Amino acid sequence: MRFNSRAEVQSLDGPWEFSFAGGVSRTITVPGAWQAQTDVPRWLEGPARYRRTVRVPSYWQGRVIELQFDAVSYHAEVIVNGQRVGEHRGMWTPFSFDVTDRIRPGHDNMIEVIVTAPGWEGGRFPLREALVGFIPDVSLPFGGLWQSARLAAHRGYALDDLRIQPDLRSGRVTVSATICAPAEPSPSAQALLTVRVPNGGVAATSRLPVRAGALEFALTIDHPLPWSPDDPALYTLEMTIEESAGDPALHGVRRFGFRELTRQGGTLLLNGCPFNLRGALHWGWYPDTLTPAPDAAMVRDEFAKLRARGFNLVKLCLFVPSQTYFDIADEEGMLLWQEFPLWLPDVTPDLRRRAPGEYRAIMYLVQPHPSVVLVSLGCELGRDVDAEFVQTLDDAVRGSAAGMLLCDNSGSGEAYGAQTADASDFYDYHFYTDLHYFDPLVDHFRRDWREQRPWIFGEFCDADDYRDLDTMRRAYQERLPWWLTEQHPIHARKLGYHEQEARMARLKLPYTQAELQAISRRQSLMVRKTILEKVRARSGMGGYVITSIRQTGLAASSLFDDLMEPKYDADSFTQFNAASVLLLGQARSRAWVHGGDRPRRRDAANHVCGQPVAFSVLLAHVGPRLRGGELSWQAVDDAGDSAGYGQQMLSGALPLGDPATIGAIQFIPPVRPYIYRVTLYVELQSGDHHIKNEWPLWICPSVTAWPDDLGIVDPCGTLAGLDDLYTAVPHLARASKTQSWPRRVLTSVLTPSVLDYLRQGGNVLLLQTTGAPLPAHACSFWREAINLPGSHPAMDVLQHGGFADVQFYHLATDVALDTARLSEELGDDIWNVRSLFGRLDARQFHWLDYVIEAHVGAGKLIASTLRFEGGHGDQVSGLRDNIAGRVLLSGLINAL
Repeated sequence: MRFNSRAEVQSLDGPWEFSFAGGVSRTITVPGAWQAQTDVPRWLEGPARYRRTVRVPSYWQGRVIELQFDAVSYHAEVIVNGQRVGEHRGMWTPFSFDVTDRIRPGHDNMIEVIVTAPGWEGGRFPLREALVGFIPDVSLPFGGLWQSARLAAHRGYALDDLRIQPDLRSGRVTVSATICAPAEPSPSAQALLTVRVPNGGVAATSRLPVRAGALEFALTIDHPLPWSPDDPALYTLEMTIEESAGDPALHGVRRFGFRELTRQGGTLLLNGCPFNLRGALHWGWYPDTLTPAPDAAMVRDEFAKLRARGFNLVKLCLFVPSQTYFDIADEEGMLLWQEFPLWLPDVTPDLRRRAPGEYRAIMYLVQPHPSVVLVSLGCELGRDVDAEFVQTLDDAVRGSAAGMLLCDNSGSGEAYGAQTADASDFYDYHFYTDLHYFDPLVDHFRRDWREQRPWIFGEFCDADDYRDLDTMRRAYQERLPWWLTEQHPIHARKLGYHEQEARMARLKLPYTQAELQAISRRQSLMVRKTILEKVRARSGMGGYVITSIRQTGLAASSLFDDLMEPKYDADSFTQFNAASVLLLGQARSRAWVHGGDRPRRRDAANHVCGQPVAFSVLLAHVGPRLRGGELSWQAVDDAGDSAGYGQQMLSGALPLGDPATIGAIQFIPPVRPYIYRVTLYVELQSGDHHIKNEWPLWICPSVTAWPDDLGIVDPCGTLAGLDDLYTAVPHLARASKTQSWPRRVLTSVLTPSVLDYLRQGGNVLLLQTTGAPLPAHACSFWREAINLPGSHPAMDVLQHGGFADVQFYHLATDVALDTARLSEELGDDIWNVRSLFGRLDARQFHWLDYVIEAHVGAGKLIASTLRFEGGHGDQVSGLRDNIAGRVLLSGLINAL
């Protein structure tokens, strides 16, 4: 679209006459999506007809008149005074038409736009061929004139394809453009080029003769100020064309900044200094408008809330917002990651032909903004996307990406099976996983023989919360919004938000909605803290993007709720999400097992009272070099009593970039006959920098003996990971008479003998880690779940605080019992079933159990799927080292 800020503009924003598929006419407001303003079925693609009568000033006669649209979704056919002037396809980019010969100055003019939105397979523009990105998965493929439109009149001069390339190191500013001039430009016409510094002063000027066609020139700025999040210094380029002195025919203004993001091995450098990107994933979801075109106040509010919680980047995941978003990011110093809208594409010949041009048009919008530091060509592209196609997209973008880093496939081709060449500047993975699998995943994909590049997790670290529907009703005039009451057509089998209320009513859980929301947020905060600290404790980690900024109809995993209210306290979140973070490290050990060495992992959260607790203190820091300081720590129990403290004076330069050890912690917690919790506080004061972090630790009594009246039934050796318990407790032969069995039995099976023993009054603890013998389902432990430990003597001994904290790390399982189907295995004589530790599916609102207690006949059954032996991911191996597991298992046995 041509550019001339001297053009006289007549806005077309405001009311338009609207009709859908030949239906009844009504009034609709532009800009906006028709789905947010009408009762038209939301998923119909159209066509929709927009009509508006506009009177054009008579003095526009003789001028060049353009009809300009900033963005329309998806296909627009434009008609002026009954004559077709052109069409445009694509929902993100601006376009314009020269309507000089169609518009009648001094008269009323009818402008019509026929719009068709992306639709389903078989429609005119199937959404997977339309570069609509993830918008349909989050809400729906909106349609309409969703950004501004206008008529513009000028004297024939305009700039096209204006590009500015500043170089921080040399101060050189290279400018290129195409000058559109009248058929007979004045021979005295000149172009005056001025660069202004951030305070408005003139930094450089140049004067050139004007001629139509390509223009390229360069200016040099002495000692340019770098643009950064801490100091977003914006320069201004002004270009004026005068046919005579004091009579500008064209005046163009464009802001820019001197900024470069580069890499050196595995280190990310912003303007030459080590840097860490801390981002939030944005899906372009604005529920009131359905379009990613927030006003300036809303954008500033987003950025302020993010910055208060330590974030310095927003990833525009598979959408392109309005230019307001980029402009505010430039002003506020918020970094942006522009991801092009290629997601699960159907790579048809038509898409192959269109996509490179649309990518170039999007890049033209993005390139001038110093806030944009990362670009990705698509997201999680799989085997259906070939290397040749991705290369054409790379060719369309890379030449305009100077000072940025580029990724060809966010999530990585190897992780999603894509047959694409690796043309990325950094490694990008999307690890959506339970806590104990995160480090093994990183180790699996990290190879020392590959080229060193920074790792930037393009999206990860999701943690679903419970949505309080009472709060939503109050916000939406005692009604729930449509996206919480209608079934999502794309994710119908995965989501149950439309039935949340009915499903929760059937479960009859002993929690209010507000209580469930509070519990879920405590769990999700723990998940995010644990994962982010794992990342910052590794070298070569350039940054990450957390899923996501705001709750949607797709997921409640977010930093802010539906109303953009924060879920987490800023002071707590910045302890682990900041430029400077204190971390804990543990020493390593080995075990000789079956004739060879194996890693012996340790539990960082649970410790044995009376035995040393030892950590290394690590500092992960980017920013100004820190020198010396005071490192202090204290372990305080919930009653406020100290369990240990220490301090250390540091000297010299502190670590910069990759994490490194700066101190050590060691204390012996007091011996008590019960579990108690301490909070470990660690602080570093270095000059004006005050860095702090804290962690909960559970101090457990030593469990060294098992009851004498306990026997084991384990014909296949499934429970061998129970270590000393397995060897100390007698094993019961299958042929033995159950009358001779001890008072309590620990088993991995429910054989006829075990069931007879149970029904006749025996006490059975079943440990089950597969889908049998009791009905069970495979599931994640923390992901998409809200774990709810109940009140019971065996559970209360853990001092769990009402949610599954990191205390349960080495107990986490991937199987849970389907309690509603217990009678299928146990018959009708099961009664008084009680959940001791349950799992609420945060997206489907179904219930499963990790621990139950029930009576079967005259006997008592406790069943659990928790991994007392650990062994998954980077959990401990064996009951010996599963400190919380030993305490809980002892409690369950004693409850029989």
